[in-house]
Amino acid sequence: MRNWFVKLAAVALLMAFAGSVLASSTELNATSEDGILFFKSDDGSFKWWVDTRVYLDMAFYNEDKNPLGDGVQLRRGRMAWKAILWSDYYVEFDVDFAEEATEVKDAYIRYDGLFNRTGYARVGNFRAPFGLEENTTSRYLMFMERSQGTDPFMIGRRMGVEVAKWSDKFRIAAGVFGPDIEDYETTDEDVNLNFVGRLTTAPINDDGKVLHLGASGAWRQATYASLDDSGGPVRFRTRNETHVSDYKYLNTGYMDNIDNFTQFGGELAFVANRFMVQTEYIGTNMSRKNDLEDLSFAGYYGMASFFLTDDSHPYDHTSGEFGKVRPNSKSGALELALRYSSADLTDQDVLGGESTAMTAGLTWYANPNIKVYMNYSMIDNDENADADGGRVGDDDYGVFQMRFLAAF
Repeated sequence: MRNWFVKLAAVALLMAFAGSVLASSTELNATSEDGILFFKSDDGSFKWWVDTRVYLDMAFYNEDKNPLGDGVQLRRGRMAWKAILWSDYYVEFDVDFAEEATEVKDAYIRYDGLFNRTGYARVGNFRAPFGLEENTTSRYLMFMERSQGTDPFMIGRRMGVEVAKWSDKFRIAAGVFGPDIEDYETTDEDVNLNFVGRLTTAPINDDGKVLHLGASGAWRQATYASLDDSGGPVRFRTRNETHVSDYKYLNTGYMDNIDNFTQFGGELAFVANRFMVQTEYIGTNMSRKNDLEDLSFAGYYGMASFFLTDDSHPYDHTSGEFGKVRPNSKSGALELALRYSSADLTDQDVLGGESTAMTAGLTWYANPNIKVYMNYSMIDNDENADADGGRVGDDDYGVFQMRFLAAF
């Protein structure tokens, strides 16, 4: 299995670097696009820029059974170095400096010349093609945090190889992924593999109206994380859509005897000018060894928003995602939003907890680079949502949060 994955990665690298070009000097011009400084050649063959983002958060908790400390946080402090080289190659290296730590996010090379430039192949560390909210950059999220309905099940960023193809109405992406880039060493075991794919379609995409439909699937080998004697290969966990408090109330703990598991997701979004609705469902089925019954977990969310100003969420069919809001007025754009989410991590002998959350939001898009969020969430945790024994269960609390976001 591992040898096959290594061979596939090698093929992708050879494809990306196929051909040779003669080195030459190219004159670059400095321009600003949406507040981001670019250096690029006249013919567009070369382009360099630095994508920076700063998120400053604050949270105030209305406690119930457990103490929760109000506080402030540098949620993200990211710098991404990006380049287009010789027209067909895109390179990205993205690092987060938040929480006084350095963490590599995206690090990949992409070839954009596939299928007459209606597709690409990339290799490196990046988000697997699974889900709409997960693959939407945090800069464009409608709420401060991704929903707890999908967050515990996401594959996230991993080392892998991906190929994507799109047309005016459809987009398909599939890849093979190993571990996250932080797992840079092996011991006696081969790395485990994840086969992931996502299909999206936009049968309506004109005149301020968008209908987006999508489906994702994954087959994953159990990730043996027991090198530190933690006791099992897989766990699912998530916060209650707030990050200043670090408690992950929903937490299965490490689950033993997991052989492999499959995941499937469905997504739907509709935009009609100022109005938008979006929903997703994620299901996970886990196959267990030693005659143990299989496990099933699931989560979902539904959200709706309305711009009080003459603005809308733009859609990019080539990525199957919604993009940056560029206010039509110098005073910015103002959006009201509401989200309901639910996640269930309890099945059989695994008591990871169940939780629902209702969040109301008001977002001011000052310009394409500056956003201010205000979110209020009401959390309803059941008795098993106790952070794997670290908290008192059945904790129902509220939280008011604000974020000041700059992306430049």
